[in-house]
Amino acid sequence: MADARRALVALAFGASMVACACADSYGEFPADKTYSSVDAPDSYTPVGGTTVRLEFVDDRISAEAGCNRLFGTVDTSQGRITVDSLGSTRMACPEALMEQDRWLTAFLTSAPRWSRNDGTMVLDNGSERVVFAET
Repeated sequence: MADARRALVALAFGASMVACACADSYGEFPADKTYSSVDAPDSYTPVGGTTVRLEFVDDRISAEAGCNRLFGTVDTSQGRITVDSLGSTRMACPEALMEQDRWLTAFLTSAPRWSRNDGTMVLDNGSERVVFAET
Protein backbone atom coordinates (compact mmCIF):
# COMPACT_ATOMS: atom_id res chain seq x y z
CA MET A 1 0.00 0.00 0.00
CA ALA A 2 2.87 2.40 0.80
CA ASP A 3 4.36 1.80 -2.65
CA ALA A 4 1.03 2.63 -4.26
CA ARG A 5 0.82 5.89 -2.29
CA ARG A 6 4.37 6.85 -3.28
CA ALA A 7 3.56 6.12 -6.93
CA LEU A 8 0.41 8.23 -6.73
CA VAL A 9 2.27 11.13 -5.10
CA ALA A 10 5.03 10.90 -7.74
CA LEU A 11 2.43 10.88 -10.52
CA ALA A 12 0.64 13.92 -9.06
CA PHE A 13 3.94 15.77 -8.63
CA GLY A 14 4.95 14.99 -12.22
CA ALA A 15 1.60 16.18 -13.54
CA SER A 16 1.89 19.45 -11.63
CA MET A 17 5.38 20.00 -13.02
CA VAL A 18 4.10 19.48 -16.56
CA ALA A 19 1.25 21.93 -15.92
CA CYS A 20 3.70 24.52 -14.60
CA ALA A 21 5.95 24.11 -17.63
CA CYS A 22 3.01 24.62 -19.98
CA ALA A 23 1.89 27.79 -18.21
CA ASP A 24 5.36 29.29 -18.54
CA SER A 25 5.44 28.68 -22.31
CA TYR A 26 2.86 31.36 -23.08
CA GLY A 27 3.31 33.77 -20.17
CA GLU A 28 0.95 35.18 -17.61
CA PHE A 29 -2.64 35.73 -18.71
CA PRO A 30 -3.31 39.39 -19.58
CA ALA A 31 -6.08 39.93 -17.02
CA ASP A 32 -7.11 43.53 -16.34
CA LYS A 33 -5.17 44.74 -19.38
CA THR A 34 -6.02 46.56 -22.59
CA TYR A 35 -4.21 45.88 -25.86
CA SER A 36 -4.14 47.58 -29.27
CA SER A 37 -3.05 45.90 -32.48
CA VAL A 38 0.33 47.00 -33.80
CA ASP A 39 1.01 44.42 -36.52
CA ALA A 40 -0.78 41.66 -38.41
CA PRO A 41 1.82 39.95 -40.60
CA ASP A 42 0.25 37.71 -43.25
CA SER A 43 -3.16 38.41 -41.75
CA TYR A 44 -6.15 40.68 -42.16
CA THR A 45 -5.22 44.25 -43.02
CA PRO A 46 -7.22 46.66 -40.85
CA VAL A 47 -9.19 49.46 -42.45
CA GLY A 48 -7.05 52.61 -42.60
CA GLY A 49 -7.15 54.63 -39.40
CA THR A 50 -8.44 51.75 -37.25
CA THR A 51 -6.87 49.33 -34.81
CA VAL A 52 -8.16 46.25 -33.09
CA ARG A 53 -8.51 46.80 -29.35
CA LEU A 54 -8.91 44.04 -26.77
CA GLU A 55 -9.70 44.44 -23.10
CA PHE A 56 -9.59 41.62 -20.54
CA VAL A 57 -11.30 42.00 -17.17
CA ASP A 58 -11.65 38.95 -14.94
CA ASP A 59 -13.10 36.23 -17.20
CA ARG A 60 -14.53 38.72 -19.73
CA ILE A 61 -13.25 40.02 -23.03
CA SER A 62 -14.36 43.05 -25.00
CA ALA A 63 -13.08 43.96 -28.41
CA GLU A 64 -13.44 46.77 -30.93
CA ALA A 65 -12.29 47.06 -34.53
CA GLY A 66 -13.72 50.40 -35.57
CA CYS A 67 -17.48 49.90 -35.45
CA ASN A 68 -19.25 47.62 -32.97
CA ARG A 69 -18.15 46.43 -29.56
CA LEU A 70 -17.82 42.67 -29.10
CA PHE A 71 -18.06 41.11 -25.64
CA GLY A 72 -18.22 37.73 -23.96
CA THR A 73 -16.70 35.37 -21.47
CA VAL A 74 -13.20 34.08 -22.09
CA ASP A 75 -11.19 31.05 -21.01
CA THR A 76 -7.44 31.33 -21.42
CA SER A 77 -6.38 27.91 -20.21
CA GLN A 78 -4.06 25.76 -22.26
CA GLY A 79 -2.61 28.85 -23.98
CA ARG A 80 -5.74 29.51 -26.05
CA ILE A 81 -8.30 32.27 -25.95
CA THR A 82 -11.65 30.53 -26.04
CA VAL A 83 -14.56 32.96 -26.22
CA ASP A 84 -18.01 31.83 -25.15
CA SER A 85 -21.25 33.57 -26.08
CA LEU A 86 -19.69 36.42 -28.06
CA GLY A 87 -22.19 39.25 -28.30
CA SER A 88 -22.07 42.51 -30.17
CA THR A 89 -23.62 45.93 -30.32
CA ARG A 90 -25.60 46.40 -33.56
CA MET A 91 -24.58 49.75 -35.01
CA ALA A 92 -24.65 50.24 -38.75
CA CYS A 93 -21.30 51.32 -40.16
CA PRO A 94 -19.68 51.52 -43.59
CA GLU A 95 -19.36 48.06 -45.16
CA ALA A 96 -15.56 47.95 -44.73
CA LEU A 97 -15.94 48.35 -40.95
CA MET A 98 -18.76 45.81 -40.84
CA GLU A 99 -16.50 43.33 -42.64
CA GLN A 100 -13.74 44.08 -40.16
CA ASP A 101 -16.16 43.28 -37.30
CA ARG A 102 -17.03 39.96 -38.99
CA TRP A 103 -13.33 39.14 -39.39
CA LEU A 104 -12.62 39.95 -35.71
CA THR A 105 -15.57 37.81 -34.58
CA ALA A 106 -14.31 34.87 -36.64
CA PHE A 107 -10.74 35.36 -35.42
CA LEU A 108 -11.65 35.53 -31.73
CA THR A 109 -13.96 32.52 -31.96
CA SER A 110 -11.25 30.44 -33.70
CA ALA A 111 -9.61 29.78 -30.29
CA PRO A 112 -6.29 31.41 -31.18
CA ARG A 113 -3.18 30.57 -29.20
CA TRP A 114 -1.88 33.46 -27.11
CA SER A 115 1.54 34.35 -25.83
CA ARG A 116 2.62 37.36 -23.87
CA ASN A 117 6.05 38.87 -23.29
CA ASP A 118 7.23 42.31 -22.14
CA GLY A 119 3.93 44.16 -22.75
CA THR A 120 3.30 42.46 -26.09
CA MET A 121 0.66 39.83 -26.76
CA VAL A 122 0.42 37.69 -29.88
CA LEU A 123 -2.73 35.86 -30.98
CA ASP A 124 -2.26 33.16 -33.63
CA ASN A 125 -4.90 30.76 -34.94
CA GLY A 126 -2.58 28.93 -37.34
CA SER A 127 -3.50 30.96 -40.39
CA GLU A 128 -3.59 34.49 -38.99
CA ARG A 129 -1.39 36.24 -36.45
CA VAL A 130 -2.02 39.59 -34.75
CA VAL A 131 0.48 41.37 -32.50
CA PHE A 132 -0.85 43.63 -29.75
CA ALA A 133 0.86 46.14 -27.46
CA GLU A 134 -0.34 46.80 -23.94
CA THR A 135 -1.89 50.27 -23.74
